[in-house]
Order: sequence, then C-alpha cells, then structure tokens
Amino acid sequence: MKKNLITSLVVVLVTTLQVSAQNVTFGAKAGLNLATLTGDIDGVKTLPGYHVGAIADIKLSEKFSIQPELLYSLEGGKSSFSYEDEFTLLKTKERYELGYLNLPIMAKYYIADGLSLEGGPQIGYLLHANGHYDIKANFGDEISIDESGKENIKDFVEKINVGVNFGLGYQLKNNLFFQARYHLGLTNINKDLQGEDFEEEPAESVGKIKNSSFQISVGYRF
Repeated sequence: MKKNLITSLVVVLVTTLQVSAQNVTFGAKAGLNLATLTGDIDGVKTLPGYHVGAIADIKLSEKFSIQPELLYSLEGGKSSFSYEDEFTLLKTKERYELGYLNLPIMAKYYIADGLSLEGGPQIGYLLHANGHYDIKANFGDEISIDESGKENIKDFVEKINVGVNFGLGYQLKNNLFFQARYHLGLTNINKDLQGEDFEEEPAESVGKIKNSSFQISVGYRF
C-alpha cells in the first residue's frame, strides 16, 4: 500500500510538471518544527526541530497551484519522569530524534492577494533515529546510578511515514514567502520486531505511535 501511494504521488507530480512546465518556479525554504509523538505513548512533550529543503511552485490558474517539496526534517519527541520518597530518588529524561527525507505535495488555493490555504499528502523516508537518555537514581545508601548516552533506535521505527498537511501561506511581492503548517502522521511508526527473526510469537497488538508537528517556514522563490 505504501509503495502504491509513493508511485501514485510521483506519477501525479511528473504529470503536473509536464502539463505546466511553463508555469513552474523554484525556491528554497527552512524553518522550525515543534514535533511530538502521539498514540500509545505517555508523557511525550514537544521537541524543537527544524526542516530545510527545496520547493517547486506549479501555477495551474490564478487561484490554484501545486507545491511539491523535498525536505530534510528533524522530528520526534521528549519525555521526563521524576519520583522521590524517603528512600528513593529517580529522575529520567529521554529524547527521540527522528530524521526524515519528506516529500509533501501541497495544493494551494489563493483566498486573497498572496494569501493561500494549503493542504496535501506527505511521504517521509527515515534517514536516522536516535534515542538520548539521562538517568539519575539513588536507592538507599548502597545503589546510585548516574548515566547518560545515545542509542541508535532505527530498527524500532518504521522506514516509511505517511501523513497529511494543512496550513496557510503568504507570499510577498519580492518573492519572499512564509508558511505555517500542521503535519498529522497517519502511519504507525512503532515497528514490531517480533516474528520471523525472533523466537517469540508476534504480540497480539503493537502500541501505535504516530508523528505530529507544527511547522513555521520562511522561503524564497527564485
């Protein structure tokens, strides 16, 4: 299903470019991600990230255009836990950093001069996934833990992430533009590692975890 969706998006993009080649402009954009993880995961907070890449604007009419983009985007989330009583002190911090190569294809409808409503699908390919941790613990007078580090968690994350984007855009007369966008992940990125490569039987249900982010961008059309 994911492969079919990727193929369909590429076909739509190529066809649109061929039909409207004379009305295509190119540009670059970068901006801030406020990302998090939703679903069967507790206590995850917003992780600041970023995105950067190239765009093409394909004008189909005075009111309508298509904007495909190719972006590197750092997403994920962070969490913390703290517990303390007379005998125990436990503090943990975790940060999940997921780097994607994203292909959004945005349909843009201009509701006023320079101001557009935007929406469309997005497919992302996971380039890297890292988990950062910081643990501090004291259990009585005998056991003390103070550890921090970084782990590669790519094997636990699905490679393909499918989602949809909704937002607003505004372009100035000098070709500088601004965008505000919400990305809603539709794919369960929590990979089930049990099964044919492990002795254990697959779990009846794998907890669903999805990407989500609010993005603010600034860019320039050449």
